[in-house]
Amino acid sequence: MQPYVIMQPPGGEQADEWVRLGIDAQVAGKLPDAQRMYQKALQITPQHPIATQNLAIVFAQSNLLNEALLTVERASMMDGVLGGIQVNWALMALEADHIDVALAAARRGMAMAPNIQTRMTLASILSTAGLPDQAVPIYREILAEDSKHPQAGPNACFVLTLTDATPKELLAQRKIWYAANAYTGPKAPHPNDKTLARPIRVGYVSGDFKHHSAAIIFQSVVLKHSDQIVPYFYSTLPVEPEQDGLTKRFQAVAGERWRNLVGLTDEQAEAMIRQDQIDILVDLAGHTNGGRLTLFTRKPAPIQVTGWGFAHGTGCPEIDYFLADPVAVKTEERQDYAETVVDLPCIVTYAPPTEWLLTFTSSLPYHRHGFITFGTFARYEKMSDTCLQTFADILRRVPNSTLQFKDHAYRRPYSIRRVLAAMPDIAKDRLLFSIATSHEDHMRSYQQADLILDPFPHGGGVVSLEQLYMGVPMVTRYGTQPAGRTAASALTAMGKTDWIAKDEKDYVEIAVRMANDIPFLSKIRKTLHDEFVASPVITGYTAQVEAAYRTMWETWCKK
Repeated sequence: MQPYVIMQPPGGEQADEWVRLGIDAQVAGKLPDAQRMYQKALQITPQHPIATQNLAIVFAQSNLLNEALLTVERASMMDGVLGGIQVNWALMALEADHIDVALAAARRGMAMAPNIQTRMTLASILSTAGLPDQAVPIYREILAEDSKHPQAGPNACFVLTLTDATPKELLAQRKIWYAANAYTGPKAPHPNDKTLARPIRVGYVSGDFKHHSAAIIFQSVVLKHSDQIVPYFYSTLPVEPEQDGLTKRFQAVAGERWRNLVGLTDEQAEAMIRQDQIDILVDLAGHTNGGRLTLFTRKPAPIQVTGWGFAHGTGCPEIDYFLADPVAVKTEERQDYAETVVDLPCIVTYAPPTEWLLTFTSSLPYHRHGFITFGTFARYEKMSDTCLQTFADILRRVPNSTLQFKDHAYRRPYSIRRVLAAMPDIAKDRLLFSIATSHEDHMRSYQQADLILDPFPHGGGVVSLEQLYMGVPMVTRYGTQPAGRTAASALTAMGKTDWIAKDEKDYVEIAVRMANDIPFLSKIRKTLHDEFVASPVITGYTAQVEAAYRTMWETWCKK
């Protein structure tokens, strides 16, 4: 549910009193009573905009979104000054996936009342609409007014990874967050036992100990440690082990070392971590939902690391190391990270699914259809207009080819219209749109493509790894930052550097060359899955991580 804004009436008329009674009932969760009170107010004053918009929220909270949208639009017609009504209209439209309506309402709201609330609404909808470049300046306006804003700060850091920002620009934004949110009190020393050869206590902090894209990456490490690592799991968001098999696996491996940080202050969480005598504390979320970077700024463990879940750096000098590789973070860029970069074989790893049996087909879709099928299955928000125009250039160069898009976002007509607008001369029957399915079916759908087109500026994350696991080759553009280099990192580890483009022109040339070489596509389809599994992206990866931990530990012990 969206964070709708229930509005108070300004006056003391009889209708206003009914509205106040309605608000009391609504806040108490008595929605039928609230609906009745608001309707009483409207019997007295039919044009009461606040009673009408609060009634719209009741409908939205009752899962009656269509009725809510109709009602809030009526409220807007009754009023031309209350930006809060436009905010609620925008949020209801967003929840209903009417992005055009949401954008229009949010823009009206900000024009009426340019405050933090209206700016936050517009910025979040712009990001969902695939317009991160427009969202970032708005988040910065909010932070200029309220540097500690709990959503604008991390959102600005995250949304910037959806653009072509450089590491220097990313660090500057992270420093803004750090200056406003870092713990500035005294930091206690760490009396950890400095026995070099003993097992190391490693604490993992995440809100994603569940079926989530981040967990699909980091589970390959955290669930497979040798007896030289004693893992602790610090969960920052609620979990449902009875409904989520992956949560149950995390809890089974953790046993008595499972910790729930939900509802705990940073001070309480720090005390728990110190009591557990954690040697290395690992952030798996960064500036994403469930991240607890303010906890890390208290330095609850002697060694602190970030990686995998949101492997982009944090801007926190209390975090000592960033697990990456020379492809994701070039040597000349390392000065633009608050952490010391530690090189692994790949910035990410992958754990193949075990809950269902996947079958692999070595037959190209081309042989069934008689034309090339390109596929792009990563999140819609990761594709810039330049990316879409590059895809159009490829389709122009490969006659009769089709491009299949697949994501939850394509249930929104807005998303389809945006793609079509970027490719006005491409016949509509060459562009195929599929909505989200189960994870198992999504994995199988990758094999409907002859060649994957990795999006940019933000490339596919776990999706790229899944596609390689399913044996489908891809083209990727080497991005300006780690968010646009995940696929390039994995392909380099596999020895497939000729699939990595340096710019948009190179991207088109590589895709066209590969698409026109049917014997090559047929051959690689038979071997790519096995090559990926045998590559350093998977094989031996956890041992490399443990070796890195051991080096960090020995370095600290010798201080």
